[in-house]
Amino acid sequence: MKELGKKKKFLEGICTLLCATVLLSCSLSALTNTTRGSSEINNTVEKHSSQPASTPTSAPSYILYMSENFTDGNMPPISDTGQPWELTQTNPTETWHIDNSIPTYPVSKPSATVNRGATSSFQDEWLITPSLNFSKYTEVILKFWWYTCYYVTVYKRYVEFNVSVSTDGGTSWTRVWSFDDSGQFFHDWTWYEISINNPIVLTQYAGQPDVKIGFQYYSDQTDQSDEQMFSIDDIEVLVNDTGPIFSCNAGGPYEWWWSMQFDYTPAGVRFHGNVTGGGLKLLQWLWDFGDGNTSTIPYYPYHLYSEVGIYNLTLTVKDNTTSPARVAISTTTVNLFLIEPPKIDVVVQKLFSVGIVAVIKNNGEYNASFVNWTMMISWGPLQIFGKTVANGTCDSIASGTSETVRSPLYFFAFGRLHIIVSAYPENIPGIIKHYNGLKIGPLVFVLKESGI
Repeated sequence: MKELGKKKKFLEGICTLLCATVLLSCSLSALTNTTRGSSEINNTVEKHSSQPASTPTSAPSYILYMSENFTDGNMPPISDTGQPWELTQTNPTETWHIDNSIPTYPVSKPSATVNRGATSSFQDEWLITPSLNFSKYTEVILKFWWYTCYYVTVYKRYVEFNVSVSTDGGTSWTRVWSFDDSGQFFHDWTWYEISINNPIVLTQYAGQPDVKIGFQYYSDQTDQSDEQMFSIDDIEVLVNDTGPIFSCNAGGPYEWWWSMQFDYTPAGVRFHGNVTGGGLKLLQWLWDFGDGNTSTIPYYPYHLYSEVGIYNLTLTVKDNTTSPARVAISTTTVNLFLIEPPKIDVVVQKLFSVGIVAVIKNNGEYNASFVNWTMMISWGPLQIFGKTVANGTCDSIASGTSETVRSPLYFFAFGRLHIIVSAYPENIPGIIKHYNGLKIGPLVFVLKESGI
């Protein structure tokens, strides 16, 4: 009789515990439903945010004060304001002319060109902008594309090419750039850009009401006459923007393990940018990936690099809803490295917790970007009835830091569980962890890590 009494009391205790657990489950489930809007819990995959993982270098927005791409067919050209450019010639048979024969990518067609050709005459050929009034501005920069032969310019000095500035109507000139200032060995017959990353800075002429910019081709040699050519195109003069806020953000800095750019779908490094202000329907995007390739895809372009290294990335966005157009620029870096970094780690909270709680750790030296994580469970020793109970995306987990993620406070399951937690960044290797556990009501008891 005493044994029966003990068994009865034991069963009553079990029933009481189960009832309490069910009641607690219901109350926590209700609590979850009422607080879901402000909770960190995610039951569906989050959309990738367009905000950058860290702040890139951003320049203030500019006004496109003057541009010239020589597509009107005139030489000298006529500016957008109706003012003509000037030609100063010493050899009219071989001076600046419109050239449609040069390969165009990545510039427009045609271009402005000077060459020696068959002439043996001295050449000092100037192409000069109209008068530019910078009296209202505090910053002025010049950018353009150029194309020539290294052998006859830098190596043999048969040809000189200079950019000069005048503030007295063209009477006197000050040189501000020559091809020596490119700072690199350049390949023959390849377009190079005086870019926004390294423009010709003319801020010393800000505030001046009468500024002219001259592009000078000079040659007094006849050797290699067929190679003595210089072309320019897509000239832009930018001044600081004093209007409403208009800016862009290139995202980054980006850090990608070499192999991940092939594993990621679609293949390539993914970039994420955004724009503040501007007439969004008429924006023109230009991504310069730093390896000679560009893209006009807005927001999320992909690019496959051919070599490891650190690249300077530039995003330029032009707003054509204003006249003159406004230009926003943002720069950052892309670090494409070869040695495989350590995988990020996932540790599930042991003992017991309400729902499943896991910590994603980044113990490597590179930031993990857009870490997609998933929590899955299955029942019993046979691991049947598998289902996903939570997933989401951590936009960035910086080197040496961690992020805590969790399932809902309550999900339907009871008894023995097999728990699978995965975390996969887009830029470095990911990981899958397996755990064995028990679930009683809302409580999850994680017993140990499983090898499968």
